[in-house]
Amino acid sequence: MRDYGPGHRRCCGVGRGRGGGRGALVEPAALAALVSSSGHGYDLRRVIEELTDGEILVDAGGLYRVLRRMEEEGLVTSNWAEGESGPQRREYQLTEDGRELAAHWVAHLRERERLASVLSDALESALGSEKTEK
Repeated sequence: MRDYGPGHRRCCGVGRGRGGGRGALVEPAALAALVSSSGHGYDLRRVIEELTDGEILVDAGGLYRVLRRMEEEGLVTSNWAEGESGPQRREYQLTEDGRELAAHWVAHLRERERLASVLSDALESALGSEKTEK
């Protein structure tokens, strides 16, 4: 797996030029889709939607930018494949480095989930004690 340098995490936007917000979920969503199957961008969008029961909808342009960057980083490979109808399409496949990154994302997202629960519990407790003090 590629080393992103001292102090940089392998995933999750740290040291890799990604911002926050919903767009931050495009990379792990793409990885989830690619673990399930290879395909072109629009196939992967559909797989992401199916895997998340429609909770995560990715922008096609954003997905293709992430796929190109991931290819530059050696996380995916691609080749041109004939479409059933229409022009050739670039089909993406996950590399072993991409699989390792997916595992890092799982650990990161689980930790974020845990921390979000701790923080929501703390806020809920603080709001509850605020009501009893009034």
